[in-house]
Amino acid sequence: MGDTGDATDIWDTWRRLVRQLPVWRMPYELFFSPSIWTLMGVDFMSGLLKNRSTRRIFEILAPLPAGDLRRIHALAQMNHRRHEAISRWSAIALITLPASAALTLSELSPQTLQAITRWEGFARWYLMLAYLAAVVGFYLLCAWRARQLATVVELAFIQRDVPVAAGATEIEDPIQAPVGA
Repeated sequence: MGDTGDATDIWDTWRRLVRQLPVWRMPYELFFSPSIWTLMGVDFMSGLLKNRSTRRIFEILAPLPAGDLRRIHALAQMNHRRHEAISRWSAIALITLPASAALTLSELSPQTLQAITRWEGFARWYLMLAYLAAVVGFYLLCAWRARQLATVVELAFIQRDVPVAAGATEIEDPIQAPVGA
């Protein structure tokens, strides 16, 4: 690829990276991944370095020159920001909108809300709430994976002693902390 590699090569590399962290594999990894068992204490990086997916991502990134690694890093950061925004808005929309509608209806016309709940039954409402929670959970898992990919790409910078920005001497946190953190 090179520092002036074409976009097709970057996108091929990106797709290979994304395939290393599928969301469907997360339930298994929640119990059996080395990094999960190190999410206590101070060091969260050592376990991540032991993950098979991290090693495969390092292998994919190994032949890339610093410029292409920076381009992949920029993609990972943009991807993470998009996932964060989408998961937050999905959670807001899928949780607060139905709850707000129910509360508004209970204030404006309690008899209508009672008729709707009797007509459908509570079991159906609980199933609907469970479905909404599952959708929100899925978006949050996707955001977790996007952040994991960005973190592993940053670890590749550290492993290879490559500054994130061209001409930089140290890695800066590219994701700003949330307000109040």
